[in-house]
Amino acid sequence: MTNLLSVSSVLSTVWSILLALIMLLVMITIHELGHYVAGKIFKFKINEFAIGMGPAIYKRKSKKSDEVFSIRALPLGGFCAFEGEDETSDDEGAFNNKAPWKRIIVLIAGATMNLILGIVILTLSVGIYGQLSVCTYDVKPTNDAEFIGYSLSNDDVILEIDGKNVFLSSDIAEALDGKKRGDTITVKVLANGDERVKKVRLRNDVSVKSLADPVSAFTALGISTIQEINGGELDGNYLLRVKDADEYDECSRIFYASDLISFAKTVGVGETLSFYYSSGGADRREKSIQVTEDLSAKSDGEILSYLGISGTTTYLKYSTENVKFGFFETVERGLQYSVSIGGTIFRTLGELLTGRLSIRAMGGTVTTIKVTADAIKAGGFNYFLEMAGFIGVNLAVFNLLPIPALDGSRVVFCAIEWIRKKPLNRKVEGIIHAVGLVLLLGFSILVDVLQLF
Repeated sequence: MTNLLSVSSVLSTVWSILLALIMLLVMITIHELGHYVAGKIFKFKINEFAIGMGPAIYKRKSKKSDEVFSIRALPLGGFCAFEGEDETSDDEGAFNNKAPWKRIIVLIAGATMNLILGIVILTLSVGIYGQLSVCTYDVKPTNDAEFIGYSLSNDDVILEIDGKNVFLSSDIAEALDGKKRGDTITVKVLANGDERVKKVRLRNDVSVKSLADPVSAFTALGISTIQEINGGELDGNYLLRVKDADEYDECSRIFYASDLISFAKTVGVGETLSFYYSSGGADRREKSIQVTEDLSAKSDGEILSYLGISGTTTYLKYSTENVKFGFFETVERGLQYSVSIGGTIFRTLGELLTGRLSIRAMGGTVTTIKVTADAIKAGGFNYFLEMAGFIGVNLAVFNLLPIPALDGSRVVFCAIEWIRKKPLNRKVEGIIHAVGLVLLLGFSILVDVLQLF
């Protein structure tokens, strides 16, 4: 039975990776198809349209136009090769012999196709399965009178914050960034199937260091956290509760390492300090320590070390839930979701340039395939659509950035030529794009390697 489960798991993983590869290949092919269709409309000469990269495993040449259609061995890309794109050509249909405005249309056509497809897929996903929304799942209890009556409840699905639709965790972080403890916000939620508007007082100051660190925004809403133990014999387990009562359900929960530390300081010499932990499943275990030293005089780090814990990592306890809407709101949310994803790219780049976001948070092609495969394996076709739409919008926005070798950079050169009425040095432009391509490939490999370690 175990062997059958193991084989099933392997097959599921392989299938997820194949779907991820197919998804990425389709998105790139659609991008190149946009260039191809626009090029045909404006009578550009196209030498080859290829699906995939590397050596060709299939080629067919059109007798009418001499265009070559090929399928290549590596399903990690594709291209539409125009005559005279990176070199001088006397052919009137050559890329650089066409008017700058026509070239600009051809260049942005690829991203446009990705964007349209991404929006359509995301709208279909919202329509078929519903919008994937943040569900509070577990709100931290409070006895503070300031927050009683101004709090979210368990299993509230967050739809809007201060009148703005929420799609991603980054939307919550952006909506609350800079707000202070005690500030009151308006949150529209779905509670037990009914839409409600709640006034919520934030429980802590919100300072979002980067898109990868939304913890303060979530805890301000009262969303619970859980601590994973780092180091020692309990490494990889999660802290649950301190044993300060006879019944487990009456024991105080551990939301932060400070909760365990504070409790430890109250345990006298000769007494027993006990707490509960779990490996993450339904199991629950207890650890008891006979205290032989005065813990109240020790530092926080020393107390954790005394308990056999090197440190802890904070994770948020929330879930996601699919919420369905009417036809018109579905279309609206599909469009807004796409805009939110596109905006995330610009925020990510800004945080990378300012150092707020580590390069380790990025990923290249291999990471994209891995993350997509994991999502498909976890969520099935629903997550397949989500990731396909996400990648489509990302490809569209990223390709229009003015980075050498990308379409956006070529658009800039065409625009300059259009304004100046003459091109910049073609050789210099070619060198810039070639260097940019090498740097992009190097960066992609670097971030993938960093993800491995």
